[in-house]
This record gives sequence, structure tokens and C-alpha cells, in this order.
Amino acid sequence: MLSFFKETARSYISLYSLLFLIYALSFTLLSSLFNYRKLLKKYEDDLKAFLLYFAYFSLFLLIIPLITIFIYSAQPLEALGKLGFQLGDFRLGLKIILISIPVCALSAFIGSNDPKLKNYYPFSKKACKSPTTFVLYEASYLFLYYVAWEFAFRGFFLFSIAGMAADSKAGILAAILVQTIISTVYHLGHPDTEIFSSFIGGIIFGTIAYATKSFLYTIFIHSLLGILNDTLIYLRHYRKTAATK
Repeated sequence: MLSFFKETARSYISLYSLLFLIYALSFTLLSSLFNYRKLLKKYEDDLKAFLLYFAYFSLFLLIIPLITIFIYSAQPLEALGKLGFQLGDFRLGLKIILISIPVCALSAFIGSNDPKLKNYYPFSKKACKSPTTFVLYEASYLFLYYVAWEFAFRGFFLFSIAGMAADSKAGILAAILVQTIISTVYHLGHPDTEIFSSFIGGIIFGTIAYATKSFLYTIFIHSLLGILNDTLIYLRHYRKTAATK
């Protein structure tokens, strides 16, 4: 009976259509009921609020779509591979990672000196109370937030749109621009310099993901940049503040 309903559903609704619907609902929920600003109002503890936000982010943008793919797709592993969940061009990806490390380090060094970014990051200020708490917070930031972010933008949106356009040049360009615009809009409310850099970064990360046929490399680059920025702010500001108390 279950297989009958699955086959009937597949004949009317494609996997990508279903996932687009799920992501539309997910972003609506993350921007309203599960927005971090609402969580901050509910909990006085900003560490708890942001850890919950990261968990919701992972649930809506990664876990539910993955479950949907495994349940709905006849060949889930192949479907995931088409969405960039694979090593892809490993040699190219490794070269890009090696080039990105000094670039990310320099960018984080400059960004951590920006007064607006310094006040905005890390999201949780309570996470900076001790080295252990900070490390645990950043690990959650990586595995719950960045992985979900890259799967959604440089995975699903990028490869599904390019695939639906038969990977034509116009389709690839449209795919890169669409995921860039959506990810930039999601940065609204962040410091102005970050909104601008998120647009540039979206184009670069989209190009890297498509060129390597994998979003795994952009997870590394994006998270490295964000975590380095947090770490430098923590070392320069919060650790000094704690030491003087």
C-alpha cells in the first residue's frame, strides 16, 4: 500500500518540486517561529538560544530534506550525488582548499578588526566565557549550521536548478545567481559589510561547488572563514576581557 502511494505521488510530484516546497516552508519557519531573535527573547541564555537555532537550522534545511530524499527517491544515493553530496573532482577541490586557507585567514584577520563584525560575532557571547564552551559552540556551529547551509544553497538550490536547465550555460548561471540571491537575502540584518561579502561569496562558492560537482569543499571554506573570524574575535577581545576581571 505504501509503495502504491509513493509511486502515485512520484507520477504527479517530482522530487525537486517536493524539496522546493519543503525549503519554502522551512525558510518561512526559520524566519518566524524559529528565528534566533525570537529564541533570544524566550531564553535569557544566548548560548542556549543559538544552539537551539543551529539545531532547528539543521533539522529544517538538512535532516528533513535528507529523510525526504531517502523515502521519496527510488535511488536516494544517486539523487544525493546529483545534489553535490559526493567527493566530485577531488583534485580540483583539494587545490581550491589549499588556496583558500591563506585567503580565509587574511579575510578573517581583517574582518575581526571591523567594529560591527566584532560586536555581532560570535553569535553567542556566553560561549566566550571559557575555552571549552567556545570550542563546543563552534563545533555545533560547524556541524549543525554550516553543513545544513551548504547542503541547502550550494547543494540543492544550485544543482537542482542547473539540472532542470540541462546544465546549460544559462542554467548554470541562473542556478549560481538564484542560490546567491537567496543566501544574501537571508543575511539581511547582519552588518552591511557581511551582506555585501555574502553576495560575492555566494557567487564564488556556487562556482566552486559546480566546478567540483560537490558542496563538501564549500563547507570547509565557508566554515573555516566563519570559525576563524569568531576565534580571532574571541582571542583578541573576549579572552582579554575575561583575564582582566
